[in-house]
Amino acid sequence: MGRAILGRYGNVVVGVLESKDIVSEARRIHGTSPTATALLGRLLTGAALYSLVYRGTRPKLITFEMIMDGPAEHAVAQVKGTRVRGYVKNPEAHAKPVGGKLAVSSIVGKGVLRVIRDGYVSEVPIVSGEVGEDIAHFFYQSEQRRTAVGVGVLVGEYGEVLSAGGFILEVLPDATEEEIAEAEERIRGLSVSGFLKEKSVEDLFSHLTGGKGEVAEVLDYRYECWCSYEEVKRLVVMMREELTEEEKREGKVVARCMFCKREYLIELD
Repeated sequence: MGRAILGRYGNVVVGVLESKDIVSEARRIHGTSPTATALLGRLLTGAALYSLVYRGTRPKLITFEMIMDGPAEHAVAQVKGTRVRGYVKNPEAHAKPVGGKLAVSSIVGKGVLRVIRDGYVSEVPIVSGEVGEDIAHFFYQSEQRRTAVGVGVLVGEYGEVLSAGGFILEVLPDATEEEIAEAEERIRGLSVSGFLKEKSVEDLFSHLTGGKGEVAEVLDYRYECWCSYEEVKRLVVMMREELTEEEKREGKVVARCMFCKREYLIELD
């Protein structure tokens, strides 16, 4: 489970998420390298946080998609309710750490971040490849919302996920200069993965609100795929021209879900 808290203090909205279990499950399923684990984990965390702070009725499905020219090539995170799933096209993409930190931007390169909500599509250029900054850029460019976004994944010596999580601070139009300065001070130098390695998500919410926050909602997110035979068959039919002649002749295809690796024997009509 990944505990998430949504609340506010004054004119600053705060959303926080502890996502270690979510990222660990993604790593187990996809066998990601340490750097790819960090990339996918940050994207999963960011997508869940976006759903948490979504204004109005939450979409039935939210998709975050990074299309890149770096070694990772393509990464996707989806949120449906409190279920999260995702994948990275090249799970073995890796880069030498820089300054003791995983060099996520090195496997991202340039490209676009695409966000889809129930069919509505927005797209912005990737500005840093560190994911958090790219999501904040999306908020500002596509939704005119002033946010600070921090997402982090701490990976151990053997590739295990030691901690993961993130936060979103949104400064509302009526925020005072004092509130803005306080928000900036609380995130200055904050390593969210380092913080959550030692403390709880409740502690993170308290830190970001100076202990003055009002909790509006608490949710538990989890990594869980919602694929089905019907969904996979629909995708296979859409890609029918790419099937081999033998598959077309036999009228059967073994297809694997990209998000959970479950295999389906699809019978073509």
